[in-house]
Parts: sequence; structure tokens; C-alpha cells
Amino acid sequence: MTTPADQSLDFAERWLRDSLSVLHAAFSVAQITVDMTQAMQRLEHFRRSGAQVTSTHLLVSAAARALAANPNLHQLIAGTKRHRPSSVDIGLSISGETFVAPVLVIEGADKKTVAEIAEETARRVPAAQQANQQTLRGLRRWGWLVPFAFLRRAVLRLQFSSARFRRKTAGTFQVSTVPVDWALTSTLVTAGVLIGGRIWPRVVAVDGQPSVRPMMSLTLSGDHGVWDGRAAARFLAAVQMELESVHETAAT
Repeated sequence: MTTPADQSLDFAERWLRDSLSVLHAAFSVAQITVDMTQAMQRLEHFRRSGAQVTSTHLLVSAAARALAANPNLHQLIAGTKRHRPSSVDIGLSISGETFVAPVLVIEGADKKTVAEIAEETARRVPAAQQANQQTLRGLRRWGWLVPFAFLRRAVLRLQFSSARFRRKTAGTFQVSTVPVDWALTSTLVTAGVLIGGRIWPRVVAVDGQPSVRPMMSLTLSGDHGVWDGRAAARFLAAVQMELESVHETAAT
């Protein structure tokens, strides 16, 4: 059996790999399991009204509202400065063509309804994917101008020392969903990345009795230089409360 010949990474892939090495921070991981019964009922109300809302949009809204309600947790460290952003801008991972997913930044997500977040996401994803493709083409064409890895990493460190660059790249906090039980990341542009796993039925105890409920695991990968364990636990509890709460209307 023959194997394909060795192939050099193109310069876009080299820049992306270097960015991952620059962003590799000391991270901590916390996880919680959420009962999505109320969330699934909300999704059904949205679908009946014609709104194309998914659990991802609910998670974006819940994370944004949790950060707005706990402003001490909403931080961004760039270089040697700690920033406390005035608005919650959620960076949502979307599908791309490389091993680094492009990010769609939803500005002021805490002040938008779930339906507005869903509409904005659907409207802007194609443009964000096209912009990512243009960036990759540019790196493949001109990346050779910085041929050495140590120079690329120096350029990237300078860029990521800017809070403005970080916010433009990934918002003030990141959210992602995956079609598996759970996942985590050790690479962070913001102070943390919240990853929601698939929703599937599990037997849990409700009022001391076994009950089958739709459950989802939430995994928070956080920069340990920003959040300690108690801060991570407080944030996850706030997100859980948002997702498990009873909402009166489907517009929220």
C-alpha cells in the first residue's frame, strides 16, 4: 500500500499553528450538567413562531446574560493590562476550512433577545466565512514574507497584547457547541471558552425519583490567570440558572 508523499504546510497553516502556540495559556477546566427541559420548551415555542433558534443561540444568550449579571467575572487581559469591557461581545465559533474555526463576534449580546441573536447569526455567518477565506488566501500568498516561526510568533504576540485586537478577533468571551458529549480547549483568546455538548436524554433524580430529562454538559475552559475555581463555578451556575429558568415569552 502506498502512502501520500510528505507535504509542506502552506503559510496560512504555519501562521495558524504559530498563533496556537502563542495563545497557549495556563488554563483550568470546570464542568456542569444542565437540565434542558425548559430550554427545549422555549425552542419549540420559537419554532412554532417561525424563528430559526437553536440551543446554540440559547447558550450564547445565557452566557452573555450571566456575564452581565456578574461584571467582576467579565474581564479581558491583554499584555500587562486588565480590561473590564463595558459590553458583552460573544465570539461564536462557526464552521471553517481549517483546524482553527473562524469566530463571529456578536456585540452587546446581553442586550439582544434570543431571536435577534439567531437572526444576526444566520445573516452574518456567510460573510464571516468569506472573510476567513480571504484571510487564508492572503496568508498563503504573502505569508512567506515572514518565513521564520520565531518572527511570526513575535508578530502574533504583539497583536494579541492589544485588547482591541483580541476583541475584534474573538469578542470578550467565547462560546461554542459540539456534536459530542463534551469538549474543552486549551487555547484562549478571551478569558474563557464555554462549550456546550449535545443534548441527550439521561436518567436523573427529580424530587428523589428517577426521571428522564434532556441534559447538556457545559465545559468552561478558563484562563487561570484571570479566573479562579470559585469564579468559574459562579459563572457556570449563572448560565445554568438562565437555561433552566422558565421564560414567559418566546421572544426573550
